Amino acid sequence: MSAAAKARDGTESRPEFTEEEIRLVRLWSLSDASASRQLSAQVAYFATPAVFGIYGLAIGSLVIVGVAFVCTLLLLAWGFVSTWRDQRNLILMQSICTKILATLPPGEACKQLRS
Repeated sequence: MSAAAKARDGTESRPEFTEEEIRLVRLWSLSDASASRQLSAQVAYFATPAVFGIYGLAIGSLVIVGVAFVCTLLLLAWGFVSTWRDQRNLILMQSICTKILATLPPGEACKQLRS
């Protein structure tokens, strides 16, 4: 499959996206990926075991500190697994960007990178 579709008159038109690529673009265009939202989500996940661990230190209970530590490790492992699963979407997005860049005039993509 070429990066750009051919129009009836032989000129290149818009890229040919797969259904999966179109679905990903729609999902990403509707998502709220602001930095503040990402930060608040991370704080919400890690605040609970952190407060629990501080409480364990305050009363001197190694069991509570251990549970908080294990919870933090589980959250980190969950983050790694989530990142690994998102690799599929990253590869799809790279495919979409490659198709879009192929439609730009020669030299235009390099010009955009320099500015």
